[in-house]
Amino acid sequence: MAAARSIKALSSALWLKAFVAVVCLAIVTLEGWRDWNERQEEFTAIEASVTNLAKSLTQHVEDTFELADAILVDIVDRIERGGASPDAITQMDEFLAERIQTLRRFKTLTIYGADGVLLGSSLPGHRYKVDVRDQAFFQHHSTTPAGRWFFGPLIRDPVGSDWVLTLSRRIDKPDGSFGGVAVATIPHLYFATFFSRFDVGMQGTITLFHTDGTLLVRFPSRENAIGRNVSYEPWFKDGVTWGSFEYKSPIDGVERISGYQRNHIFPIGVLASVGRVEALADWNREFVYRAVAVLILVGLLAYLGWSLSRQLTRRERAEAELSILATTDGLTGLANRRTFDKALETEWSRAARQGTPLALLLIDIDRFKCFNDYYGHQAGDESLQTVARALSTAVKRPGDLVARYGGEEIVILLPATDAAGAAAVAEEARARIEALAIPHNANTPSCVLTISIGTAAVMPAFEQLDSDPKMLVTLADQALYQAKLEGRNRVSMAEAA
Repeated sequence: MAAARSIKALSSALWLKAFVAVVCLAIVTLEGWRDWNERQEEFTAIEASVTNLAKSLTQHVEDTFELADAILVDIVDRIERGGASPDAITQMDEFLAERIQTLRRFKTLTIYGADGVLLGSSLPGHRYKVDVRDQAFFQHHSTTPAGRWFFGPLIRDPVGSDWVLTLSRRIDKPDGSFGGVAVATIPHLYFATFFSRFDVGMQGTITLFHTDGTLLVRFPSRENAIGRNVSYEPWFKDGVTWGSFEYKSPIDGVERISGYQRNHIFPIGVLASVGRVEALADWNREFVYRAVAVLILVGLLAYLGWSLSRQLTRRERAEAELSILATTDGLTGLANRRTFDKALETEWSRAARQGTPLALLLIDIDRFKCFNDYYGHQAGDESLQTVARALSTAVKRPGDLVARYGGEEIVILLPATDAAGAAAVAEEARARIEALAIPHNANTPSCVLTISIGTAAVMPAFEQLDSDPKMLVTLADQALYQAKLEGRNRVSMAEAA
């Protein structure tokens, strides 16, 4: 019973620990969930930002090539109407030179004849023996009837050495046959320089690519990246017009978050990227600060909770010990007189309600004063403890109570037990004590320590309503007195029972 009360008392400390653990776990979970959502929102914001940048840059590239195409249309129209005579070409040189001055984004405007030789150029006063018959734009227009523009691959400028992008249109003779090509070249570095105006961080890149997968321009510029084919990349193979994705660059190995946009007119697209680590650096830094703050808070709560729990445990243990001390005899460990009195009243009321018998054994150690005088009080205490342990083993049921009544007297309360049952328990208890064979030279003739027992059993339901449960003690005491008169070391049953 004492152990059960102790466990019950300690449960509140355990509940406190559980509550603190749940609160700490809830704080960590909620904060983790919030951080996860914020991280996803940060990703979404970054992806939207680079995607919008890619769309804006793609529009600029489209505007550049549309302007180039408008100029080419004008050049082709002038040649087809004015012819390609030396005078006409000279006038075209002046026209091309004037136009190129207002178009800083273009490198050259050139006209090639049907034989692939340079006829006119925006570079005034210069003539080059240039043959472009092996160039893609010339081969395309020479075999394709007049129609739309042709966007060529990245090449070295035929009238220079720089990498350029070309946009060209076919020139027809009056009879409709192939008469040459008008070409506008845009320096590779123009787009790289234009892309450099936009802040994509130290790890970011902006790339102009051909829809066949060829990398045309890259910022920051890397020579080994130009002309590289990226058609194997998942984002490219999907063929989606625009979108965002994460990837690890095959060029420099940096993990990036990117947005891309393909142009719906020209076969080009822009890929704008920021370094994943760099883009999330601010969020990661704030996350670390928040995480440290949450861990400190959770640690503080856990420390305070556990400290309070320890204090509560100590207090509850002290209360449990005090409760045990209040109900237990300090010498024998049996229930004390107060506990016995309460139990007697409780069992008397229960027996009266249920119509069951109630029995009591009153036990006295024979000639115990002489034992103390002969062997000393310490030996007397030890023998009393030994007797108490032996009597405790004589009862079998949880509801039976063994208590120290006073001095060397011990009582055993037996609920739902009649006179015969009480006599059997009493005899077993008496025999157990005698079997201990504790020396007691003053207790003749056995010279061992023995006990005398008075038993009483009543039916509280048949007693008068105002009867006192202490009458059971009185009956047992009378029986004990009778046992002593009859020579001790025996069991005597109350006559009134």
